[in-house]
Formats: sequence, structure tokens, C-alpha cells
Amino acid sequence: MKMKIYFSKVYRFLIVLVLLESYIFTRSSNAFFPRINEPNKQELKSKSIAFGKTAIHLIQFGQNNEAIKLLKLAVKLNPKETELWTSLAEAQVRVNKNYQALSSLNKAIKLKPREDSIHFSKASIYINLNNPQKAKSSIEKGLSINKDNERGYFQLGNTEIMLKNYQLALNAFKKSSKINSKFWQSINNEGLVLYELNNSKEAILRFKSALNISNDAEPMLALAIALISSGKKSTESLNLAKEALKANPQYVSRDYQAKQLWGKKLQESAEILFKMQEMRKVVKEAKEKNE
Repeated sequence: MKMKIYFSKVYRFLIVLVLLESYIFTRSSNAFFPRINEPNKQELKSKSIAFGKTAIHLIQFGQNNEAIKLLKLAVKLNPKETELWTSLAEAQVRVNKNYQALSSLNKAIKLKPREDSIHFSKASIYINLNNPQKAKSSIEKGLSINKDNERGYFQLGNTEIMLKNYQLALNAFKKSSKINSKFWQSINNEGLVLYELNNSKEAILRFKSALNISNDAEPMLALAIALISSGKKSTESLNLAKEALKANPQYVSRDYQAKQLWGKKLQESAEILFKMQEMRKVVKEAKEKNE
């Protein structure tokens, strides 16, 4: 509560400070009130950018609603500044105002239609809204501008998973990891798709490759599941599963697994693993942490 009050005061102080700088007061010899000279276009632009920079700091501190207020004022002062609209969209997404964020990004696209990152940002929102078809459309627009964007192909693969187009998803992830061989998320998701396509051997290789790049809980747990379901149960594979659940207990939930685009087959294999005697304690602890 004290933190919120503090940032609210900081926000008000910053607003007052910037607004005071926006006006030049000159007193006439015959006037009772000071005359206010309206700021010119350059002054409005510079102040809008100052608002934008302040808003970014507010977003970094989690003060997203305050940032939205500031950015709305900034785009009124300078509606042709693309970065202000994209920053506004980011703040709106953080408070689940997804449709407002889409509207902000549409305004940014009108200003810079050839900016691929804006199309990819729209796609991320559509994915969050569980609308893979619109997400795919935005991604394809972004990739038509920049065909070497590994994150664009990663997003495309994710939308194809949502649409159950597993072979297309695999192709997209391969393009992503070809562009950036260290992009472990794409390599990991190749494994997710291969597992659903009943190619456990290749899936295991992808999970191992992803794990060699990043010690993240997802490839760690997915690798353990794939190994054990392939008849390679060992102390090492069980320890991998335990370590993964301790690192991220949310993976004990099928709902969370689904949000991470795990397919039905991998989820079912995870359920079998979690019921094993050796896993009961760590699974129980993970469930308690999720409550």
C-alpha cells in the first residue's frame, strides 16, 4: 500500500513538473493575469516524448494504469509518434486491456505500416485472446516485411499448434531455429510437436538441445517425460522431472501445460509420470504451491 501511494505521488509530481515546463509566462504591464504563450508544435512534440519516457519508467515499476494516463495525454499532444502508441499498447496489455491495445497498435501501423515488430505485437495479443487465425494473419504480414525474424516464425509455429497444424508448426519452428540456433524456445517447441507426431526419438534430441542452451523447467520436464514414456526410466530422468517441478511448480497443472501449448499426448504422459510412487512427494508439494 505504501509503495502505491509513493508512486502515485511521484506520478503527480512528474506531471506537474513537465506541464510547468510546457508554458512560458510573461506579465504585461497592464494585465492583471499573466499571459500564457501556447507551446508550438516542436514544444508539444518534445513534451510528449518526455511524457513517453516517464511512462516507460512507470511501466518498469509496474505502475501501468498511471502510465496509460500519461501516454494518452502524450498521444493527444503528438498523435504521429509511433513509439507512444506502441508504449500505450504495452501498458494496456499489462492490465488486460487487450482490445484497447489492438486499437493502439492499429494507429501505430497506420503511421509505420512497414514496421514488422508492430504486426508481431498484434499477433501476441491475438494469441492471448485465443484467436490463432487473426494471430497468423498478423504474423504473415510481419514476415512479409522481415523474412529473417526468428521470433516471427516462433509465433507462427505457436499459432499452427493452436490450429492443430502440427507439420506446419514444425516447419515454422525449424525456420526459427535455423535463423537463430540459440533460440531454445523454438528448438523446445520442435520437440513438443515431434512428440505429438509420435516421433519420441527426435523429440528427445530436441529437448536435450534446448536444455543444453537453457536450464529452463520446460525442456527439463518434457525431456524427463519423453524418456520415461519411451521406457528409459532411470534415477537421472526422475531427478530431471523433480528438479523441473521444483523450478516451476505450475507445470503440475494440465491447464498450465495447455497454455504452454503442450499437446494431449505429452499431457497424458505427464499425468502417468506424476502418478509414479517416486514422484508423489514432489507432485504434492507442487500442487500445494499452486493453491
